[in-house]
Amino acid sequence: GGMIGKLSLAKRAASFDLVILQKRLLPKLVFNRLRKSSKRLVFEFDDNVVLKRGEDGSVRSSPTRERRFRRAVRESDAVTTTNSVLADLAQRVSDDPEKVHVFPSVIDLSRYEPRGAPSKGPLTIGWMGSESNLHHLEIVRQPLARLCRRFEQLTVKIVCDKAIALQGVRLEHQPYRSANEVKDLQSFDIALAPLVEDPWTRGKISTKVLSYFATALPVVASNVGSNRIYIRDGENGFLVGTLTQWEEQMAHLLEEPALRARIGAAARDSVETNFSITAMVPNYLTLFESLYASPGEAHG
Repeated sequence: GGMIGKLSLAKRAASFDLVILQKRLLPKLVFNRLRKSSKRLVFEFDDNVVLKRGEDGSVRSSPTRERRFRRAVRESDAVTTTNSVLADLAQRVSDDPEKVHVFPSVIDLSRYEPRGAPSKGPLTIGWMGSESNLHHLEIVRQPLARLCRRFEQLTVKIVCDKAIALQGVRLEHQPYRSANEVKDLQSFDIALAPLVEDPWTRGKISTKVLSYFATALPVVASNVGSNRIYIRDGENGFLVGTLTQWEEQMAHLLEEPALRARIGAAARDSVETNFSITAMVPNYLTLFESLYASPGEAHG
């Protein structure tokens, strides 16, 4: 709750061997108490936490957040983040860039089932996401409209709380429900991950790509940083830049069931090997053990 509650919570850190501060940028008084009480402190963040989005949608840096971020990075024993853009942000303010570690976001594979054999009948290109990301679909409106003319039975399925109109595109709208997520994903033949790159999205992680991968879906995605973390072009998905590339890559997949199956299987394999909770746990344990083995600095 209030300041007193935060301070007493920070003091309780003393009873643990290691404390992880996740993303919260604490006021100086609370952070200093946490640092003093923690034997080992790890600061973890997965977003450009120094940026603030205004009500008009504009993005700007916040001096208060920058100050708190700098303190958290400098005073923690280790910093973990999810991509090189965010790692660079932390390394620039750190007195020891070596203590910044990149651990990509991962997914709980036990929640997802790979979809079955490629569809024989009408095909579905799908997108799943939140209302705040709907506008990214404007990138692919023209290629999708052209594909709807080329492939008469093609449907584009949007799973989101809010509907969208894309002129010339045969759309099916499905409200997002957590309980139906896997079933909805399995109804896709091809998944889309369009993204406009800007300071706000550059630090974002495309966890939706991971759920596509976990369902063994072939993904066509914007060739931007957050997608490049997971997608190796032509191996476990496709990265595209131009409208022509979007259209041709989707058409290629629509025409070739064997290609959809191969890319989808490679996507599932890469998430099992590199981006599942099971795959990432050893990396965290190694870090925690190394921190525990190193002599702790006296704090306070």
